[in-house]
Amino acid sequence: MKKMIELIKKKALRDTALTILVIVILITCFIGINLLIQSFNLSPIDVTKEKLYSLSDKSKEKVKQIEQEIQIYLFGYTEESSLYNLINQYTAVNSKITVEAVTATSRPDLATLYGVDSDDQTGVVIQGTSQYKVLSENDFYTHDTTTGETIDLTEQKLTNSMIDIVTEDKPQIYFLTGHDEYSISTYLYSIGVYLQNEVNDVYELDLLTKSIPEDCDVIVIATPQKDFSEYETELLIEYINNGGDLLWLNDPDLAETEYPNIQKILDLYGVSFGRGIIIEQDSANMLLDNPEFIKPTVAYHTITKDIYNGSGIMFIDAGRIEIADTDMLEELNVTSIPFIRSGENSFFRKDLSISTVSKTDDDEEGSQVLGAELTKTVSDGKESKLVVYANNLFATSSKLNTGNYTVTAVELYNNKDLVLNTVAYLAGKEDAITIRKDTGDVTYTATAQEDTVIRVIIFAIPVVILVVGIVIWQVRRRKK
Repeated sequence: MKKMIELIKKKALRDTALTILVIVILITCFIGINLLIQSFNLSPIDVTKEKLYSLSDKSKEKVKQIEQEIQIYLFGYTEESSLYNLINQYTAVNSKITVEAVTATSRPDLATLYGVDSDDQTGVVIQGTSQYKVLSENDFYTHDTTTGETIDLTEQKLTNSMIDIVTEDKPQIYFLTGHDEYSISTYLYSIGVYLQNEVNDVYELDLLTKSIPEDCDVIVIATPQKDFSEYETELLIEYINNGGDLLWLNDPDLAETEYPNIQKILDLYGVSFGRGIIIEQDSANMLLDNPEFIKPTVAYHTITKDIYNGSGIMFIDAGRIEIADTDMLEELNVTSIPFIRSGENSFFRKDLSISTVSKTDDDEEGSQVLGAELTKTVSDGKESKLVVYANNLFATSSKLNTGNYTVTAVELYNNKDLVLNTVAYLAGKEDAITIRKDTGDVTYTATAQEDTVIRVIIFAIPVVILVVGIVIWQVRRRKK
């Protein structure tokens, strides 16, 4: 009996020891694999469709070009925070960028320098050689109060803040005021914010109180509803003759009032705005079956190179652009490139007293020009560019009821990017960063490589453990 008990004890001890050994081997392998992976300093796998947790290729491209030393201090954040992990990816792209998580207690010198009062206060300081920026948590997000949508601006803010503090010459963008235009303090507020986020200095300009600054890169004229004065007209003509560039957004002018001075400026480029609106007949080219919410045809242009072949843009109650004939354009030393048009089945209606959306005999059927670039050769071989759109509402913060929810007009399709790309093009900054990440509805997709890694984690490791268990069981079985 004693021998039987001793045998059982020895067998139990041996099996226990073998089990412990297998567990130790598995744990050692797990730790070793993790250490090996960490030594490669791989970028984190981001399987969200919106790539919320990884840098975009645009950010990487721009950050690589930074030659100044940049220190990023995260007050109130730990090294385990998602923000730290995102910023740490910048350091992998450019070794001149460093990041450090600090508190007011651990770095009182920095807290005093940047005005941080306590350890509870959070913020991000981006310090360059001679300039710095302080960003609060509120700077990284904006919200659509009607839909509850959260718009993540974190990467855009971080990337453009770095570019901002190392950029000496930022584009100077001026929005004309004084004629009841849409302004950045009212309907174009969102566009003003987005332009500032893209490292532009943005101002309003009233020509009755201030001349056009010499450093002005672009003047934006957004649906003036009063005529320019003679004085303002002369200032704008001088600006054009010196090679100044204009972006003109114009909703249909349905009033009978003539604006001779405004037209005098447009005549320099051989363009005018037709009085009336575009109505679409093809349901594939409209939103919510509304024939006045039209999806135009967008041709390739430097401005539209990233959006012309995608979801497109949405114009709302658009007018049309009327361009002079070839002989007149040649006489004006102007070349014309229309790149946005209404659909072939659309029509232009001048008489808005007609309530039906069906075409009448007085309506003009066919594709109409809605967006164009006009380049005028002026004195001394200089060129003045005018990019004009026969719509303005599409770029505003106006709320539109889509039935199930309310959406801001500028956030429809690629409307925002069309305006930002246009300003960047006119300012000679076509490579400006525009990154919008919508965190309201996150979807998860994986690339082939990411999918392989995920499948290995989910399936391969459990299979290995199962196989090891079967082998041990077979060995034990044969020894019985």
